[in-house]
Amino acid sequence: MKSKINTGGMDAILVIDSLSSKNTASGGTRFAHKSTDDALFDAVRLARAMTKKAKVLGVNEGGAKAIVLAKHKKTKKFLEGVGNFIELQNGLFRTAVDLGFNLKEAKTISSKTQFIDSLSHSYGGLGSTGENTAEGMVHGFNIICKEILKKPIKESSIAVQGLGAVGMILTKKLCKKGCKVIVADINKTLCDKAEKLGAEIVSPSAIFSQEADIFSPCAIGAVLNKKTIPKLKCKIVAGGANNILKDEKKGERQLLDKGIIFVPDFVLNCAGFLQALIERKGGNVKDARKKSNIIAKKLSEIIHFSRENKCTLLESANKIFGVKNEN
Repeated sequence: MKSKINTGGMDAILVIDSLSSKNTASGGTRFAHKSTDDALFDAVRLARAMTKKAKVLGVNEGGAKAIVLAKHKKTKKFLEGVGNFIELQNGLFRTAVDLGFNLKEAKTISSKTQFIDSLSHSYGGLGSTGENTAEGMVHGFNIICKEILKKPIKESSIAVQGLGAVGMILTKKLCKKGCKVIVADINKTLCDKAEKLGAEIVSPSAIFSQEADIFSPCAIGAVLNKKTIPKLKCKIVAGGANNILKDEKKGERQLLDKGIIFVPDFVLNCAGFLQALIERKGGNVKDARKKSNIIAKKLSEIIHFSRENKCTLLESANKIFGVKNEN
């Protein structure tokens, strides 16, 4: 007789894009979308992004993504249901909370499952992966500025879209380095906080048209499409969000037609995944921050390969790491 699993009334979609040799897959669990079709579209692309990150990092891990539809309040019962859902996969799916969930909610989710990483420090985890994602991105920006812009990062201007777990930390780090940082978010409180750090605030609709060296989307995916790309006035797109281009192949071509270089997001932002892997092996925050410099090494590799083989950075990354275009 099978026991009934309490899911707290939640609806979720889990996509497994690839499996490791041990039949496991990793990816975040996010609280987003009310439409099942929208959630599925997002989950498929996000799961593929995790497969790509595993290949960039050279680890034996599959890629996956779970999206809990944002149709109900996140009560204790509901969050425990999310944990039961994860536990039901029996280790096939290893996760960390993503967009729409916070670390306090992650603790409640973890009360029902052992297959969750990146909990708060107070609960024995290494904390949000956003910090390490941003740390790796700064290492990447150093290479981008040196190799492509031909100037130090402190003399560069960067427009950051979204002030969430990655965007706010990234803004803080860039302001500290002396960069000109322009930011936008729908949350005024977060904008006020960023302004105190030294960032210039613009409206969410105006962030696309800022004259900056780098445009860095750090919120949701698919923000660059046939409507928004024409607005760009940057030299480089390099973001912390996954699947920035709605159509990877066409989007990159559209950027190139405007003279804009696209830095593959699955390379630039994979230090967050790296932290989760380090946590599983018993590593600490210091290990995660130190090893995030792998992003600089990987970006240097794809930049040099692209020059030698006269291809784009996306094509270079796909060839070096053995991944396929999204479209």
